[in-house]
Amino acid sequence: MIGPTTRTAWLALSAVVTASTANVMADDGQVRLRSDGTLAIQRLDGGRASLADFAGRAVLLTVWATWCWSCRQEMPALARLNRQWKGRPLAIIALSIDREGAEVVRPLINELGVGDLAVYLDPQGEVVRRYSVSGLPTTILLGSDGLERRRWYGARAWDDPTAVQEIASLLAVEPNKVTP
Repeated sequence: MIGPTTRTAWLALSAVVTASTANVMADDGQVRLRSDGTLAIQRLDGGRASLADFAGRAVLLTVWATWCWSCRQEMPALARLNRQWKGRPLAIIALSIDREGAEVVRPLINELGVGDLAVYLDPQGEVVRRYSVSGLPTTILLGSDGLERRRWYGARAWDDPTAVQEIASLLAVEPNKVTP
């Protein structure tokens, strides 16, 4: 028999899961998130943005923090990938969850030499909650339809030909048209 406290906690958890971003069942049987575009994020200059700003484009969203050593290591490769895909149908977004915001992010971006990378802020951790991010860095590939195509955990060499090929195949883009 379930006690009233356990039952209340279970119902609350069920409500949160049900009310979260719409889910879609993928062919492999795994539940994938579908972005509804309403996720609000902050630009480094303090302006507001949302995933709706990238409507019609695929999004490679890397969730990271300045205090995460692995995140720091992968940022230059992510910036190189961004240069390779420039002008292509993929927006590459590095989303910092640092609570201190631009004050701590901007100096690290300059130190790493990745100023041409699209860096956004999520100091309230809305992305972590909405997309159930459990470790850093976590990278989520959303198709142009908003459907989550793939999720990677940990640092990667994003500009490696194997990684470029994997992203291209997940988006059904010819990789030879992506690489320089």
